[in-house]
Amino acid sequence: MSRFEEIQKRLDELSPIPVNLPKLYLLGDTGAGKTTIVRRILGTDKLKFPSVQQKRTTVAVTEYVLSKDLPYQATYLFKSQRMLANLVGEILEIAIENAYSHFCKGTISKDAVTENLEETPDERFRLRYILTQEQRKDLAEEIVSFMPVLDATVKELTTELQSRDEEMGVVVDLALDHHNDVKRALNTEILRLIEAKVAEVCDGHRLYSDPQFYQHTSSDLTAFVDRAKLLLSSAKDSISPVVEYARIQGNLLSPWLPSGVELVLIDGEGIGHDTREASRLSPRHLDYFHFADAIGLVEECKKPFASGGKSAIESVLRNGYAEKFHLLFTKLDEVEVGEEEEPSRDSQVRAVKKGLTNVKHALRDDGAEFDVGADRFYYLAHMNLGSLDSHSVSEVCRLLASISAKFSEAKPHFVEPIYDYEMLSSYLSKSADSFLSKWKAMLDTKHWQTVKAFNRRMCWEWDGFRDMEPIADFHAEVTRELEYFISHPASWVEAATRSMQERSIANVKQEFSKQLLAFARAVILKTYSSNWAEAMTLNGLGSTTRRMKEIQWILEEVLPNHRKPAAINMKDSIKKLLASAVVASKA
Repeated sequence: MSRFEEIQKRLDELSPIPVNLPKLYLLGDTGAGKTTIVRRILGTDKLKFPSVQQKRTTVAVTEYVLSKDLPYQATYLFKSQRMLANLVGEILEIAIENAYSHFCKGTISKDAVTENLEETPDERFRLRYILTQEQRKDLAEEIVSFMPVLDATVKELTTELQSRDEEMGVVVDLALDHHNDVKRALNTEILRLIEAKVAEVCDGHRLYSDPQFYQHTSSDLTAFVDRAKLLLSSAKDSISPVVEYARIQGNLLSPWLPSGVELVLIDGEGIGHDTREASRLSPRHLDYFHFADAIGLVEECKKPFASGGKSAIESVLRNGYAEKFHLLFTKLDEVEVGEEEEPSRDSQVRAVKKGLTNVKHALRDDGAEFDVGADRFYYLAHMNLGSLDSHSVSEVCRLLASISAKFSEAKPHFVEPIYDYEMLSSYLSKSADSFLSKWKAMLDTKHWQTVKAFNRRMCWEWDGFRDMEPIADFHAEVTRELEYFISHPASWVEAATRSMQERSIANVKQEFSKQLLAFARAVILKTYSSNWAEAMTLNGLGSTTRRMKEIQWILEEVLPNHRKPAAINMKDSIKKLLASAVVASKA
């Protein structure tokens, strides 16, 4: 069972979603206006909830279960003590290494060390939200006082190992291992401070002793939201970094929405926070593509598809989710048209459509046909004003009505495709070469600390680190190579119209995508867990090269070159996944 499935199972035990509610998953580039849309639908804009900032803010995915029949209740799942210790340990390691670098130059300062205690390098865990400035300064002071001790150990090891200047970072890393007691003491102190903050916010909840969840209810909306902000907001005094997942329910529906509206609105992490991350969609989004009944991609009108939007659409198309897809354009009012001082809404919409045409052509060049109807495009303007304009109200209502109507439709009849599985092997000859060449180039160019941070997350069984996402690459390469094969079966079990065949193929693609993702995670994270752990333990001179070679070996085993004997087993596994996907589609 994946972590996503574990989370959903636990949430359904604590706060089940009514079966009659459609689920809408929103994704989009950071700052595109995704969370602003959520605020407007919830009617919590004046309460400034959820947080809206021009940077990565939504890290704990939040599900809003919206119905007039539900009381206000919030359920939060917390990260484990082990995970928090790992994240804090990474922050400490980087802060100490940076402090030592400045110590050697004679430029070390407590303020600089305090800054380095703010967050993990991927910005997914922000310690500065939980710890006060004074608390981090006290920790920085301890680190500064430790520098002479660390320096003595580094000099001792440098002489002993006869290391070169370019190896200094590795020597410092090794020296830190000689002082695990110092790191452990600092880590323990930070975990204690986190525990105290959680207890303060959550009615005395003992983070490492009580069950890993917290719930609160209220009959008053303002009081309810104020409490939720302490657990979810992207600001100091919030414990949001400790929250892994949240489900919030109640009559959180703007008064301008039609009276019968009910849905589950899922506000996920942004895409394209880092341009290196935007080349293909992270696996965490694929979990929601299958889970949700509708997918809403939010794009900013002035610079649509500048970052991760194109890869998101491509992923939607290749994995068979086109019928769930909706495209929301925000900030239409900021679109400039020629030299018009006050362009009309129609002319602004036409300008945005031109940009969309360019993306369609780019997708077609990549072999992905984007033929989603214009009735599933929505144009929103003036989202930050006191009240929504009539056009935007109409567009949001049209979106929700479309999702509700689709959800209420009877499940279409599935027509079973028949595949010649003996031909499948010929379609799996390029994916391994592409996967392995990309990773060899990546490992050759990455800084050793980045590779180590990636290795660490593989040990944690995360999907990846920044743009180093082997699960996404494995899934994307296999999906791309098999797309034609899946789309063109040898025959059909029964006669059907073209549209019914296309729907059936889409169902197979969705099921195959889901099973392939689970398979990729199992192989990469579980099968080779001891190898990732072994690579992580490497230290000392030469460890950088040895770690890189170990990781390269793991990836070569994961998706072997098609000429290797092991490739036959991999192809057989993928055949079984596709056959299983066809069976699951019939259910």
